[in-house]
Amino acid sequence: MDSLLKLLEFGQSYWIDNLTRRMIKNGELKHRVEEQGLGGVTSNPSIFHKAIANSDDYDPQIETLLGEGRSKIEIYEALVTTDIQDACDILHPVYKERKGQDGFVSLEVSPYLAHDTEGSIQEARRLWQTVDRPNLFIKIPGTTAGVPAIEELLFEGININITLLFSIDHYQAVAEAYLRALERRLEAGQAVENIASVASFFLSRIDVLADQLLGHRIPPEGRSPSAPHPENLRGKVAIANAKLAYQRFKEILQSERWKTLAGKGAQVQRMLWASTSTKNPAYRDVMYVEPLIGPYTVNTLPEKTIKAFADHGIVKETVEENIEESRKVFADLEKIGIDLNLVTAQLENEGVQKFIDPYDALLAMLEAKCEHRQSRQTMKPLQETAQQLRRLVIRMTTEAGSGHPTSCLSCAEIVTALFFHEMRWDPSDPKARNVDAFILSKGHAAPILWAALWEAKAINEDPLSLRKWGSSLEGHPTPNNPWVKVATGSLGQGLAAANGIALANRLDDVDARIYCLLGDGECSEGSVWEAAQFASLNHLSNLVAIVDVNALAQSDPAPYQHDTDVFSRRFQSFGWEAITVDGHDLGAILSALEQAKKTGPTAIIAKTEKGKGVSFLEGKEGWHGKPLNREEMEKALAELGEDQAVAPVDSRRVGHYTPPPQSKPAPPLPVNYSLGEQIATRDGFGSALKKLGEFLPELVVLDGDVKNSTRTEYFAEAYPDRFFESYIAEQNMAGAALGLAAYGKIACATSFACFLTRAYDFIRMAGHSRPAHLIFCGSHAGVSIGEDGPSQMGLEDLAMFRAVSGSTILYPCDGVSAEHLTQQATKTQGIVYIRTTRGKTPVIYNNDEPFSIGGSKTLRTSKEDQFTIIAAGITVHEALVAYEQLKKGGILTRIIDAYSIKPLDEETLAKAAHETQGLLTVEDHWLDGGLGDAVAATVCGQVPVYRLAITAEPRSGKPEELLERYGISRQAIVQKILELMD
Repeated sequence: MDSLLKLLEFGQSYWIDNLTRRMIKNGELKHRVEEQGLGGVTSNPSIFHKAIANSDDYDPQIETLLGEGRSKIEIYEALVTTDIQDACDILHPVYKERKGQDGFVSLEVSPYLAHDTEGSIQEARRLWQTVDRPNLFIKIPGTTAGVPAIEELLFEGININITLLFSIDHYQAVAEAYLRALERRLEAGQAVENIASVASFFLSRIDVLADQLLGHRIPPEGRSPSAPHPENLRGKVAIANAKLAYQRFKEILQSERWKTLAGKGAQVQRMLWASTSTKNPAYRDVMYVEPLIGPYTVNTLPEKTIKAFADHGIVKETVEENIEESRKVFADLEKIGIDLNLVTAQLENEGVQKFIDPYDALLAMLEAKCEHRQSRQTMKPLQETAQQLRRLVIRMTTEAGSGHPTSCLSCAEIVTALFFHEMRWDPSDPKARNVDAFILSKGHAAPILWAALWEAKAINEDPLSLRKWGSSLEGHPTPNNPWVKVATGSLGQGLAAANGIALANRLDDVDARIYCLLGDGECSEGSVWEAAQFASLNHLSNLVAIVDVNALAQSDPAPYQHDTDVFSRRFQSFGWEAITVDGHDLGAILSALEQAKKTGPTAIIAKTEKGKGVSFLEGKEGWHGKPLNREEMEKALAELGEDQAVAPVDSRRVGHYTPPPQSKPAPPLPVNYSLGEQIATRDGFGSALKKLGEFLPELVVLDGDVKNSTRTEYFAEAYPDRFFESYIAEQNMAGAALGLAAYGKIACATSFACFLTRAYDFIRMAGHSRPAHLIFCGSHAGVSIGEDGPSQMGLEDLAMFRAVSGSTILYPCDGVSAEHLTQQATKTQGIVYIRTTRGKTPVIYNNDEPFSIGGSKTLRTSKEDQFTIIAAGITVHEALVAYEQLKKGGILTRIIDAYSIKPLDEETLAKAAHETQGLLTVEDHWLDGGLGDAVAATVCGQVPVYRLAITAEPRSGKPEELLERYGISRQAIVQKILELMD
């Protein structure tokens, strides 16, 4: 702090540009004054907005003022004048010690009065009388209307901090007003010794605008630089302006007029440097402090600049250094066409607005706080409902002998606010479409969802059947209960599904909101932030995420415990609005939910206690997933109180809803290829999607930033409103597709087959959600993609999708089958996976060839077939060439295109097993889990099943080289058959 203390030796006082009740009450302000040489405090609406919004220090006074019937303006003034009075008292010893020349605290009149002379005078008088402290400064802007107000108020004996000065001419005007006011007082026989004023000259804002204008004048490369060069003036205008203003100040001090006033005891109207934080990170953090040190000056500094100057600031008298250089800066500006008068006029107008905006925000925030407190009495039924939910959760989990009661107790108020107040829903109709949606992403808290539905009379299933066989009230939410649209419980999935629901609502013109309740622990999942990005990019304004920050994870405290700012900043960085609340304050929750209607997407960050309401559970580790025994249950219920009647739920809908007309069955797709034509199956897939879009208005396509490779770009160009770019965020893509499917869409999510593995947990959970129609397409599968190498080769995807219950897997081998199988996918219930190939393959089917789910195509057959070769996709063509080579050697084989891998064509395979010596599967997939395993499981040992598949780590290379190298080429097939013949 030595640098700060030394400033006084050179005639400069430093003030802090900040004031909070916290720093007053905890002694910080007093410490700064007594130990660190602080000489004053400035305030403004922005400072008070931050102070009041970010703490509960003001809440008791707000409560009292509300009880007195005060308006929000009156409450605002009472709050700020209380802080100002206390700060004045702390600084009064400085005021006395320095004989009324320092130790001031500044309070601003309403910024709406910047151009109202009489209004400024009236408000300044009132504030002066209210605060009633001699070391108070009333802040008045140095506008044209402000100057006469400044003179009149100074004449009346009110100390004035003249703010928003940018130009030397305006400084001259307010200096003249000060002199006239003092002269008038002397003429009226009044003293002038105790009249104080500072002229606040703004700095960094000048450089921000000047630098921008200078940047417009930098000549492009190749042109001779102008003289002077604009680049050389950047960051110099504000300091030059201040130094020349100080020269004008010195001229006043040297005038006979001032000497006469000084002889009567008048104080100098000091120059105050304001807006001293460095806005450009390329500039030194003390650039607006070090060059302006000198007599009769004040520098008002924000916290960050104070710390920087205390750490490495250099103290010497500098305010009169480089005066000629400052004049040259002015001359150079004029030469390159920048009129500083216009710059400062613009800054004055902008400055007024920059005070108005936080002033409005402050009043709006105060109004919200007041509404919250006024509504506390109306919160009683809801609070009793929350307690009732807690009681029921305790009984349910104890009866079940398992579950997560503490995770439910933390969010009781949140769930209550949603189901019993905020959400528009109909407890009698779980299938209603025009209602708000609720997704419980922290699925282990399912008991409180069941409790809310029970108390709202939306279910009649006994809540004590929780987790029992046959009950839809399962340990985590699944669609076995009609109120659950998507299964959750594998954490990090709910927000992505909520994205899909929001998209479905937009497409169907349903103005409903979607509420997604997450846990703080699950916010460690990257999928949450994939979903947050998607929601922001797609402007999902009706989406509200609520994070239950209860600070405890399963085995340890959650990563950030109760640091709600971490979550707030993260959501804000993704473009969300973020509101932080006490998650057990129903009024605060309802206020946040109301605010969330105005903009979005919105994240409500709710600070809660795990196990809330039960003393031996609240905030205690070791209780996650642990029910209470009977004795503990009775103790907990006693603490929670008697059973209470819950708040009634009124059935509410979101306007009138007309279901979209049933789409007519799409006719057979018009396919127009020539036999032998080279077509990649991904091209056939993309072509079919575009054609189907015309007949299926419910078809929606998502892609993971590879639409020009998967060929979904064809659909995107034709139906941009039904195409959603998911970028490189496959988990969210899968989750959003599930949400769309859950709300009646035929959702198709596409990426490279290898990248879908990232989303496998979402695909697995989608299987438990049992959507009506959900299609995934993985392109660029297998080593046949060639040079890109193993990281891009989907070799696990068949195994992955085979493991999903009820899934269908289709693997076309040419353009014709690709188009027809894509259409079949849109007709097929459940999850369908289509595997497409990067490289072009010859068309082998006629355009009208039919393809059915569970079918296959026998491409070559005879009564003399010795072995059956079963292939799919790219290997079908290898098998056909191998067939011809074997035939030349007198060996006949049966060739089957197993385009439907799940379900397989069991009848055809059984026939082949009966009629040939063995089956040989050939697949561009790892040996485990793919076509070979599927065939072997189907024929069940009736005949040997031999498998050609990828068994070694692939490398980059030409597709044909890789097929050969990894044993799935035509030559490998021939060789294997010949081995089997031996």
